[in-house]
Amino acid sequence: MSTRLYHSLRYALVVVCGLVLAFPLLFMASGSLKSAREISAFPQPLLPETPVWQNFVDAWEYLTPQVIGNSFVFSLGVVGLQLLISLPAAFALAKIPFRWSAAILATLVVPMFVPANLTLIPLFVVTFQLGWLNSFAGLIIPMAAQCAFAILLFRQFFATLPPGLIDAARIDGAGWLRVFVSIALPLARPALATFCSISFLTAWNMYIWPQVVAPNPEHRVINVALAPLAGGENSVLSPAIGLAGAVLAMIPVLIVFIALQKWYIKGVVGTGLE
Repeated sequence: MSTRLYHSLRYALVVVCGLVLAFPLLFMASGSLKSAREISAFPQPLLPETPVWQNFVDAWEYLTPQVIGNSFVFSLGVVGLQLLISLPAAFALAKIPFRWSAAILATLVVPMFVPANLTLIPLFVVTFQLGWLNSFAGLIIPMAAQCAFAILLFRQFFATLPPGLIDAARIDGAGWLRVFVSIALPLARPALATFCSISFLTAWNMYIWPQVVAPNPEHRVINVALAPLAGGENSVLSPAIGLAGAVLAMIPVLIVFIALQKWYIKGVVGTGLE
């Protein structure tokens, strides 16, 4: 097999796999512009005859700015609190020698193997006892506390920092807080971008916890608001409006990924040291 034929087949395979993976997104984007007649037809046309942009207007009015704002408050609150907890903990586990650090690190691995459904009821009971139902505190704090993955991720990154860099700062009289803020954090931008994109996506896509702990309209997030539109015949709105709402819900995630793409790739393929 010639080299040119090999590369052609490889690129063709990549294109086919990409189209297969992208088909649900393309179907969602196409369906969001179809009329009620086209979206209920069988078989459905691949593309709308005439794009119905009114679907996006109706979806925006259905979701309301408050619901979208609640989703941003919830997602950014989870990401911010997890960073506040995990970054100092990870740096301490990686660079500050103290007793039982290995035992603490091993303990952090355990929650990652526990299915989330098993902890849902105990977590709800604790949230109820604290009086946090139907509040942003009940939405954000229990999810932000589940930061074992973040601690392990940042700990692994901080462990790759050259020991001489830390020792030089310590010899110059810098305390651990100064080393953390002035040296470790600036070098952690790739790991930060990787975690922020993953954590934001996870929080933005959550449905079960927001539905359980804060279903009231004042604290409803976008996935809880979109759920009734997936009811098919039981939905009062066209499925095309539901697809338009799903497209609107996808836009913030795309913006976050595009904004952090450069650092995300660095965080995946390298250690972050330049």
